[in-house]
Parts: sequence; C-alpha cells; structure tokens
Amino acid sequence: MKKEQLKELNRWFEQGDHQKIIDEIVALPDTDIDYELTGHLIRAYNNIDDYDKAIRLLLSVQDQGKEDSLWHFRLGYAYYYSGRAWEALQQFEIAYQLNPADKQANNFVQMSKKSLASQMKKEDTPDPVITSSQKYFPSPDAEPLLPFVWVDHADSVSLILNVGSYKNKIFAERADEGFEGNGYDWGSLAAVFIEEIMPELAVQIQFDPEASMFCAYSTDGEALERFALGFKAACEDDTLIRDLFSRAELD
Repeated sequence: MKKEQLKELNRWFEQGDHQKIIDEIVALPDTDIDYELTGHLIRAYNNIDDYDKAIRLLLSVQDQGKEDSLWHFRLGYAYYYSGRAWEALQQFEIAYQLNPADKQANNFVQMSKKSLASQMKKEDTPDPVITSSQKYFPSPDAEPLLPFVWVDHADSVSLILNVGSYKNKIFAERADEGFEGNGYDWGSLAAVFIEEIMPELAVQIQFDPEASMFCAYSTDGEALERFALGFKAACEDDTLIRDLFSRAELD
C-alpha cells in the first residue's frame, strides 16, 4: 500500500498537482504520516509557496532531519523564498556538505550569497563575510561532534546546532527564568564554557546565534575544533553542564 501511495504522490508531483498531494496526506491519520510522507507534504507546501507551513513542518521533524541533506535543502528553500537569505545560506551550506554531489544545493548557496549581499547593500551596511563550501582547514571527524555540525567557509569555519531536541531538560530547569533552549540560550551557555573552561580561546571564538540555531565561528580552524570537542564533551557531562548553565545569563 505504501509503495503504491508513494508512486501516486510522485506522479502528482510530476504533474504539478501539489494541492492534491497536500489533500491526500493531511486526510491520513497522524499515526500514518511518517517522516517520508512528511517530506512529500513539505515539498508540496514549498511548491505552492506556503513557506510558513513548510518551515513549521520541517522544524517538527528536525531531529530526524539533522543528517538528511534533503531536509536541510528544503528548509533552505523555504527560508530563501521567504526572504531569509542568511538562514537559507546556512541550510544550503549544510545540505551541500552532507551531499557534495548535490549541484542544486551548491547553486542555491551562490544564489543565497548574492541575495544576502544585495540585502546588505540596501541596508547600507558593510558586506558580511560571504561563505562558500571551499575547504581551507581539514574538517574534524563529524561523528564525535553530533548533533553539532561543522561547516567550512571560504575564510572561516563554523559549528552549528539546530536547537530544540538536544539537552532540552537542562534548559527546562530554568524555564521559569525565561530560558527556552533557543540559539541565544545556547550562546549564553557557550559563553560561560569559554570563560571558565577555555578562556585562552575567548579571542578566537565568536558566537552568532539565531532563534532556531546556535552558531560559533572562527577564522582559526584549530581553535574552533578545540572548542567544538571540549564543548560537546561538557554537554555530555550532565553534572558539569548543569553547573556551567547555572551561571548563564539570559540574553
């Protein structure tokens, strides 16, 4: 049944019947809508320009999609056509890193860079550092860093985390103070870690969090790798990370 259903969904996609795909999937019981069907629904919403619904659905399955290049591509696509070029660029970078054979993802990297540069010029602000997938520093082994993701840029490197599923209980312990576990909260936690555990890296490591994403970056690849491995190890030590978080300040 599932095989025939997917075949029909793909046929409707090729015919451009995106609303028919949406109607078919949303009519199913929630228990029947798995990650694969959710992907078809997201694609359909993107294709009828309902990017808000696509983004909400994508974020609802972000734990399953964190290592799926297609998930990152679809999120980047929704961000891009919502006018959120910086967030789109981050997602397309990850999609291309996870699947270097995806030429379309790389094309959207370039398109997002141009869009971002255009936006910044309109705002009459200095041009940002424009990223690309060119490697200049050997990337560390990805496995020990998960769910953090390492991203190479033209003249810098980044460590990112799509927030919402990792270490939520830690942040929940201070929810009454306003902590939500968003990217800014992770930035506050990382700042305490740097100050107390690796103060020698304070100059090299910068933070640029968003609501849905934590981001640390540096022009020094070795420094960021040291931070990445140390911070991930701290996060896995509940006693240590709780102690550090107890001194984090709400941004």
